[in-house]
Amino acid sequence: MDETPKTAIRGMMFYVLALLVLGVLAGPLYTIYGHPADPSERPAAETIPQKAPAPQ
Repeated sequence: MDETPKTAIRGMMFYVLALLVLGVLAGPLYTIYGHPADPSERPAAETIPQKAPAPQ
């Protein structure tokens, strides 16, 4: 059985490292920009109509 070329292993390691870096950068970016800037905007949970209680 042939050995895996070192360039393939290096490529996979680079790919995994790049995904980790992007994931670490995405966290703070989402925290800063991912939520509504307007605090007067109602949360989505408040806009969902509540079910009326079942008649007894």
